[in-house]
Amino acid sequence: MNSEVGIDYFPIEVGVILNKLNRIPNPHLVTRTTGRDVRGAIEENLSQAKSPVLLHVDFSTIGVMDFSCADEVVAKLLVRFIDPDRPQDAFFVLRGLLPSHLEPVAEVLDRQRILAVTESIAGSMDLLGNVSSEEARIWEFIENKSMVTHEEMTNVLIQKDDQIAFRRLLHQRVIFQGVEENCYCSLGSIIRDLM
Repeated sequence: MNSEVGIDYFPIEVGVILNKLNRIPNPHLVTRTTGRDVRGAIEENLSQAKSPVLLHVDFSTIGVMDFSCADEVVAKLLVRFIDPDRPQDAFFVLRGLLPSHLEPVAEVLDRQRILAVTESIAGSMDLLGNVSSEEARIWEFIENKSMVTHEEMTNVLIQKDDQIAFRRLLHQRVIFQGVEENCYCSLGSIIRDLM
């Protein structure tokens, strides 16, 4: 657990899960059934983690990802944990998405009106999905500072649109509110601290 902010780290290798599910090794996430099975395995692994937890979901060994798998593995997984009745207090960073993965992932995020934090192979963080300019600016502010206090955020959130955007970022779980609720952390900074 990252004692400074109070969150556990849990890496997930999608390629490893996919290989365990298939008798014949296959690096491609295609068909809705495959996506549903991979999501089920991720959720089963997640159930072993303590809350709150940051899942670092690695797609770097996946060749092809079709729209149905992006929907099953990414969108449905994120929607389930955004829901107030979520089974666990979990946050997600999607790592190693190839350019060919970004189109289906972005499409399903837009369709569901959800956001996701992505990490490139080089380690840069981005916010993907239907992002307003206010949300992008506030998320980048927190990402660049790594951690901000409640007081700092109060000074940044002057406009009503900014306050609405910040509440959506919290609801979408793309920033982490520290256990004592007096700080907000970027998911990227949590990963950097734990690596």
